[in-house]
Amino acid sequence: MSGLIHRLYRRAARSGADRGSGALALILAAMLFMVIASFVVDTGRAIHQREKAADVAEQAARYAANHLSSADLRSGTVVIDAADCTGNVQAFVGTAGFSGGDVGAARCTAAAGNQVTVEVRLTFTPLLLPAFHGGLTMWGHATAQAVQEQ
Repeated sequence: MSGLIHRLYRRAARSGADRGSGALALILAAMLFMVIASFVVDTGRAIHQREKAADVAEQAARYAANHLSSADLRSGTVVIDAADCTGNVQAFVGTAGFSGGDVGAARCTAAAGNQVTVEVRLTFTPLLLPAFHGGLTMWGHATAQAVQEQ
């Protein structure tokens, strides 16, 4: 039996049965490189989008804190207009270039006295990893305080 295996091995070696095995290894290595590269690129984009959501949340909180209750301001106290706080945040997020669903998700989570807390959502689709069909969602939270200067 071992003689038969030995003869088949010699025949395969003479006929060039190993041809193309280097190309297969190269294709597999290229595919592995693409998977790693897409992971690195999409992870970097996700980090950037999270930072962008946090930045826009900070700016939206400041914007909402600038809208004060005029009745309370006339009496000498600084109070944020809590009734229209979410509307102010959504208006700012819309001007920041966010999409319609993300604008609707932006809101004030707390508005009391001279302090406001804001929550902003940012949805994005990864460039290279198609596994996330609905996109990824990043949230930004921020708090701002209106102060009266003397």
